[in-house]
Amino acid sequence: TTPTTPTTPTTPTTTKEPPTPTHQTNANINNLLNLLGYLLSLIASYLGGVAGWFGGISNAELSSKYQTLITPSAAYFGYIWAVIFLFEGFFAVAQLLPRFREQPLVQRGVGSVYFLACSAQTAWAITFGYELMIAAFVAMFALCVGLLVILNRQWQVVTDEEKKAKTAMALCDTTAEEMGEDLTAAPPRLPYWALRFPFAVHAGWIAPATPLMLSVLLVEKAVDPKYELWVAVISIPLLFGLCMGLLLREDAGAPAYSFTGVVAYACVGIWWELQAPTYSILDRHDEASVNLMKNLTWFCGGCLLVVMVSRFIALFMRDQ
Repeated sequence: TTPTTPTTPTTPTTTKEPPTPTHQTNANINNLLNLLGYLLSLIASYLGGVAGWFGGISNAELSSKYQTLITPSAAYFGYIWAVIFLFEGFFAVAQLLPRFREQPLVQRGVGSVYFLACSAQTAWAITFGYELMIAAFVAMFALCVGLLVILNRQWQVVTDEEKKAKTAMALCDTTAEEMGEDLTAAPPRLPYWALRFPFAVHAGWIAPATPLMLSVLLVEKAVDPKYELWVAVISIPLLFGLCMGLLLREDAGAPAYSFTGVVAYACVGIWWELQAPTYSILDRHDEASVNLMKNLTWFCGGCLLVVMVSRFIALFMRDQ
């Protein structure tokens, strides 16, 4: 008999499973709330601001009625709100699409905060239309806080995703599909205009609109005009300093051109309006106060625009 050679056990071969397809889940509650909030805000803003359904007077007429030292020209209002609602409409639709609905910038960066901000915007449109100025200021302040929270959360998402991407590349643990997916929505790519730009513009306008709303409240309550001047003199430099910090920062998401550009736009709009101040302004403030605000808004707006352009050119030349 010939000895039988022992057979070595064969190990089952394992086949690598194909990568699980991404972007297959349905829209969740955050996505649906974002769309609902946008529609509520759009309808309320049109009915109150343009059609005058709330109180029977439009926002343009109310702004003229309660003119302040930091009220921009009426034309500036129309242009910026058109941009805001146009791009937030892009966001409301884009964040429902399979490509974007699960993006960290949408789920973690925006979450349900946008719905709360839209609710505050709707409340402001109604209360301002009925000239309930205390409630309108509270709603405006809540809107400003909500938008700044979104910007802060999105910047944090950008920071986290950039760190993850660098770590994955260092460990060679990044697939081709993941490398082609930009979770930071860096400008000037399409995701930036759909997911980040709308909130930067909106926040950039509401930031100066909040002290403006406080000034309107002071005018409506016939408070001593010096307090209105204090609000104007304090708020504009504070916004200027905030924007300079956003322009000069070096971390992820910087520099913040969009937010800063809108604040500069508001400053120029205020300066333009003060070139021919209304009788209500001249009745409450002397020429020195008006000239002070003209010079201050022109300086802040002009400096921000110069720094924006020079910063962009410097970074462009550095990266070449």
